[in-house]
Amino acid sequence: MTFYGISDPNHFTERTPTVGIRLRGQTPYAVAKALGDRGIFTWHGNFYALGLTERLGIESSGGLLRIGLVHYNTIDEINHLLAALTEISALPVA
Repeated sequence: MTFYGISDPNHFTERTPTVGIRLRGQTPYAVAKALGDRGIFTWHGNFYALGLTERLGIESSGGLLRIGLVHYNTIDEINHLLAALTEISALPVA
């Protein structure tokens, strides 16, 4: 998995709870669909940050998977998301 954003816990106060990721071998669309099928709602694309996704070299392959976690997400929901991402990342590439 590639994580786009501040990942250093010492700097978490400098970021929002929204992150962008990509799973190796999976398009952001496919991951968003697989998560949606599991009741987890995310978004895929460039989120009006076309220049960023072009500069990162990921626009032509679907951009990013956007995950937004906020204060009302429970630990169980976060664990469900992480388990689903682990499961999806192990799926054969279509």
